[in-house]
Amino acid sequence: MRASPLFPLVLAGLTLLGQEGPPRTFRQWLGGQEVGGASLEVRQEGSVREIRSREWMVLSRMGLEIRQDLNQTARKAPEGGLTFTWRLQLSSEPFEGRAEWSPRDPGVLSIQPTHGPAVRKEVPPEALLWPEDLETRLKEAARTGRPLQAVTFSFPVQQWSTLHLEPQGAAPLPGFPDAVRYTGQERQGPTSTPVEVWISPTAGELRHRAELGGLVVLTQRSELPVPAPGTEPIQGFFERTLQKLPPHPFQPWLADLTLRAVGAAPDLPEDAQQIRLPEGRWRLRRPAPPTTIEAAQPPVTGLPGPGEARYLAPSPLVPFQDRAFDGLIRRMALPPGLPRWELARRVNAFVFEWIADKDFSVGFASALEVCRQPRGDCTEHGVLAVALLRRLGVPARGVTGWVGLGELLGLHFWVEVRLKDRWVSLDPTFDQAPASALRIKLGDTDLADLGSVGWEGAALAFSGLRWVPEREGADPWGGALLVRGDQITGPGGILLRLPGGRWDLQGGVLHLRAPRGGPWRVQAVTRPGEDQLKGARRLAGARSLRQGWWNPASRQLWMELGEGRWLQVEAVSEGEAFDLLDQLMVPASSS
Repeated sequence: MRASPLFPLVLAGLTLLGQEGPPRTFRQWLGGQEVGGASLEVRQEGSVREIRSREWMVLSRMGLEIRQDLNQTARKAPEGGLTFTWRLQLSSEPFEGRAEWSPRDPGVLSIQPTHGPAVRKEVPPEALLWPEDLETRLKEAARTGRPLQAVTFSFPVQQWSTLHLEPQGAAPLPGFPDAVRYTGQERQGPTSTPVEVWISPTAGELRHRAELGGLVVLTQRSELPVPAPGTEPIQGFFERTLQKLPPHPFQPWLADLTLRAVGAAPDLPEDAQQIRLPEGRWRLRRPAPPTTIEAAQPPVTGLPGPGEARYLAPSPLVPFQDRAFDGLIRRMALPPGLPRWELARRVNAFVFEWIADKDFSVGFASALEVCRQPRGDCTEHGVLAVALLRRLGVPARGVTGWVGLGELLGLHFWVEVRLKDRWVSLDPTFDQAPASALRIKLGDTDLADLGSVGWEGAALAFSGLRWVPEREGADPWGGALLVRGDQITGPGGILLRLPGGRWDLQGGVLHLRAPRGGPWRVQAVTRPGEDQLKGARRLAGARSLRQGWWNPASRQLWMELGEGRWLQVEAVSEGEAFDLLDQLMVPASSS
């Protein structure tokens, strides 16, 4: 689970402009904590005018630092032609490129990313590409007290942005007595954010205030006084994207469940896995396994149809035509003639294993970088899976939303593949194919550019909203669990039995006591990664031959039950672990 730190910086930096003279600098705060800043310098080199800007941010996440750095240069030739270069560092390898605009063809902006195909963007008639044109308009609005509307382009995310401001009157700031305060909306792609902007008719923009996920993003000129710290403890951006869920011992195995939105629920897409119910409730389902016809569908080998072409195309995020992917394809050792779904299953498991370093400090890496440096979290798993799937002829796209993992609900990124007339979700971060039921889809993306990923929209949609599992009687979740003697059963055919054992279920927490040992807490989990299994020993039941991993330091046992299901048992000795692997009964029909 994750959220991207990219968008607070990009959103807040849309209108940081300057004029010829010494560099202008800005400082930035997120949720009351100083996290970065920006600098801008204007130069005249002969007949060419140049504007250089830099924006940077450092955020803390789970005890790790995530850094991002954006450098942009705009140049204006004497005949009016514009060139733009940018370099956005979110991980080891940057996203960078070049763009050109000519007054001879004013309706087209030509963009060439360093990795990925060239793109031609249609330029709206009212767009302001040259930064000083927007600076002039801001100053003129502040001088006359008039409303302002401007359309600009963000090169890092390759999206048009619209700024609409209404004057609220004079609002002097220290050192800038002529400042005027404006309020309005800033829209980038599908996301609209309320903003406050202070503008001087002589000095330009001074302060920019917006919100992201309930946190205030404040960017202001370095000359202005530092804002007073808040009195309440500051909760970080990433922590705000997590919500607590009541425990359920078999949550990853649930076939379906119902969640109720408490607060202003966003407009969610509907499909067979996400069904709107009355009173702010949503029914979530695990995708149905492929039918015989779907399972036999071959990958695309020739020219794709119009509905699948965009989900088979390369881009700077998924440049699968690069020769670096040849090595991964060879590693997978795929036999010829595999259908789409089997390819999807194998790619899903391969990506989970390839990215052994589940690193939360990666801001956002392209599939090419993950191909070379296998580390990252859900976005890195997702973009690599999409790249490999498209390389193999399987239409694939990314999905942004929220996923339940244990007792947490948080922002997440997973993958969907096209089978006949439907999209089927899989999750390479957890090696789930199909993916689990407890996930709320906010939107999908063809991964054409960074802006299409939609992290900022997901963070905003999460703000002020809680998702509560539907209750059934005294149970905190739908689908009651039933303890009967030495076995426990639940919805969807869940059944576990330990001869002579005793199960205890209290408040969604399940414990098991054996004739010789226990009690141990038992819960279903996703497939453990290499980092979780460090120091663990591979075990197998003497009679059942069931596989498992036991960690002598944590005394945890992970049992592989088949069909992608894993069970975790806590506080177990090595002897007890061997006994459980041999004696725990899991009927093949349970799911």
